[in-house]
Amino acid sequence: MFASGLFAPPTADRIKILQNLLIELLSVDSSWKETLTAFDGQFNYSENREVEYSKLFILAFPNSAIQPFGSYWLEEDQSLMGKSSVEIRNMMAEHGIEIAEDVGLLPDHIVSELEFMAYLASQDDTKQTQFQLLEEHLALWIPQFTAALRDANPAPYYQLAADFLDKLIESDVQEFGCSIEL
Repeated sequence: MFASGLFAPPTADRIKILQNLLIELLSVDSSWKETLTAFDGQFNYSENREVEYSKLFILAFPNSAIQPFGSYWLEEDQSLMGKSSVEIRNMMAEHGIEIAEDVGLLPDHIVSELEFMAYLASQDDTKQTQFQLLEEHLALWIPQFTAALRDANPAPYYQLAADFLDKLIESDVQEFGCSIEL
């Protein structure tokens, strides 16, 4: 949930939740301490964070926005709601998950996919679906997404978010023995 929260639209409440999750993560997992402590001081809400989010992921004028959708990176024509989106939606449906229409997220939005992975990790007997989500989706497009994010020269918060996400995906690829080289 921490990873998905980093890429959700920033609100004062969401930033507070992330700060609490950071404290909790630091208290239980020392292997991620260096990566997580880099976020110290980054969870202060300001309208500038909302502006940065919009600049990076929505408007980005005069440049093009960094698309937080797997289909953009996976589909040959970079279309949204393509075959890869349908695959994610079907995987979610197999586990009884449906994205509420009023949330405004597509199944392959970075927040949706990361929350789905977090959900799967909390359940028994979902290793095969986790492997499939990682090998066929997340590990294929997240490195491209984070590289584009870094190329946009974002504020330190989003730079750290990209670093964290790369480390998380790399860790999961190793843990699950995926055949993808990052």
